[in-house]
Amino acid sequence: MGPGPQQPDTKNLILAFAVSMMILLGFQVFYAGPQEEARRVEIARQAEIAKAKAPVTPAPAVAGGTAAATPGAPAAATAIPEAALTAPVPRAQALAFSPRVPVEAGALKGTIALRGARIDDLQLLRYRETVDAPQPVTLMHPQGSEHGQYAVFGWKDSVTGETGMPGENTLWTAQPGARLTPKTPLVLTATMPNGLAFTRTITIDENYLFTITDSVVNSSANALTIAPYGLINRHRSESDRADPVNHQGSIVFFADRLKRNTYKQIDENKAVKVPERADDPPVRGGWMGFSDRYWQATLIPDQGRLLTAGVTTIPMSDGPAYQVRYDSQPFAMAPGSSVSLTQMVYAGGKSRALLEQYSKDLGVSRLDDSLDWGGWLKPLTKPLHSLLLFFNGHIGHVGLAILAITVVIKLLTFPLVYSSYRSFAKLRDVGPKMKEIQTKFAADKQRQQQEMIKLYQTEKINPVAGCIPILLQMPIFFALFKVLSIAIELRHAPFFGWIPDLSSKDPTTVFNLFGLLPFDPTSWPLIGGLLAIGAWPILYGASFWLLQKMQPSQVTDPIQAKVFALMPWLFAIIFAGFSSGLVIYYTWSNLLTIIQQYAIAKSMKSANPIDDFFAKLGKPKTPAG
Repeated sequence: MGPGPQQPDTKNLILAFAVSMMILLGFQVFYAGPQEEARRVEIARQAEIAKAKAPVTPAPAVAGGTAAATPGAPAAATAIPEAALTAPVPRAQALAFSPRVPVEAGALKGTIALRGARIDDLQLLRYRETVDAPQPVTLMHPQGSEHGQYAVFGWKDSVTGETGMPGENTLWTAQPGARLTPKTPLVLTATMPNGLAFTRTITIDENYLFTITDSVVNSSANALTIAPYGLINRHRSESDRADPVNHQGSIVFFADRLKRNTYKQIDENKAVKVPERADDPPVRGGWMGFSDRYWQATLIPDQGRLLTAGVTTIPMSDGPAYQVRYDSQPFAMAPGSSVSLTQMVYAGGKSRALLEQYSKDLGVSRLDDSLDWGGWLKPLTKPLHSLLLFFNGHIGHVGLAILAITVVIKLLTFPLVYSSYRSFAKLRDVGPKMKEIQTKFAADKQRQQQEMIKLYQTEKINPVAGCIPILLQMPIFFALFKVLSIAIELRHAPFFGWIPDLSSKDPTTVFNLFGLLPFDPTSWPLIGGLLAIGAWPILYGASFWLLQKMQPSQVTDPIQAKVFALMPWLFAIIFAGFSSGLVIYYTWSNLLTIIQQYAIAKSMKSANPIDDFFAKLGKPKTPAG
């Protein structure tokens, strides 16, 4: 019998889908794949040619005549001002626009530019760019480079503004052989035409905190009013694209208010101003900066002085740049007087423990809120993150910590699961009676509904009772999703087997038999992203399928039933792009739920698909005929 007029031809649909996939695969293997490979070879050849033609120039020198060893920056300091840059240049060339002083700390290395005393060249030694490469993450880049991000502290005069005052392009002087380490502060000096003498002392700890102390002496015969400011400039790059899960953009905390803005919101002039209204008084304390998923560059002004702050877009020829800036309360300086001011920069990984320790030691509120806790989910995400750190600290393996925290959550939510499953089990037991009513009153929907209500009353069943416990668990589900997406502890942390990085997706794919066949279908254009279905997403789909089978179905429409049957595998495809740590959590959570429901079903002497499966497996086949 063929399909009815309202019934889809499922066989033909499957056949059409299979033929379409074969055509796409054939196109990829025999045409698009070779074309892409030829394009990559040509790009590599052109890069080699450009590299061979690139000029070799001497290393930059520190003011005073001492060479500054700057890996990867072989160009000499030039007189070209950085403000004259109109388009991105290679990073080594951008570094060469200023003489430099080396920075070496336990967690950092790089250089400080003497032009502007900029913190603009930092590498995070505890983190690598990729799981396979030894190259450390580079967080700060000089102005003019493609990923420019740098911090500057300057001063302005109440009359002349920033003219004639130490600013972004002031050339500071360092002692010959100067180096910045946790044991050796960097002392810079600058004397301005107006008679002000500035001494800047920069210190660094073993982690990511720079402390900048400016001492100013008014050697002129005039009274002056000067005000300090701090800023971070960031040039747009590919890494600034919107992330639907984790905040990327500016983050500002003043007057006990936290405000996040994406780069798109800054472009649309939705960035925050502090104070928000022109007639509001200045605020005191706080911090501000730019935040990525795992990294941040944050200004921490003097917490005792009043200030105004803001986030703005800076138009550039190659696209906008972004700036966070604060302007601090002015100092009135009589002739011969001096003042001193301390400000800080945190430039490093978003380690919650480290940020909380800095908040406590420095008296700076809520530095750990630079982590995106998920807004209203924060009351759940922070305790769950604490639990993850607890298990990671005691077990020593963040993958096992994920499994342990899932067990704790399942134990805590067991009463909800038990209540939910009891309701579902009752629905399963009366399933035959429900089908009988549906068949008997198929032509009379109103009567069918009345009979269903009578059945629920007779059997003392509430059809929505099983859904309420599930809904109550959803906030925990989303909170742990958030925790695993922001935890820097997962980045490049391996799991057992084939998972080298819990923060990235499963590297295997079923379409090359999980690596047994010598090609990578995920690199194919057009369809490669659809083929990145690894082993863990498939395990997740299988666990979801079994969990779904253990739930009583209230779907009577055959088309809807087929759609629900496909859901586990559709979710497996969707989850294939998630980090493997998340997929492992969801799979393990499903398995624990299956065990819970199996134990509950056995205690209630209720049917379940696991026993049914083994019963069918052990049942002898009936001979044909």
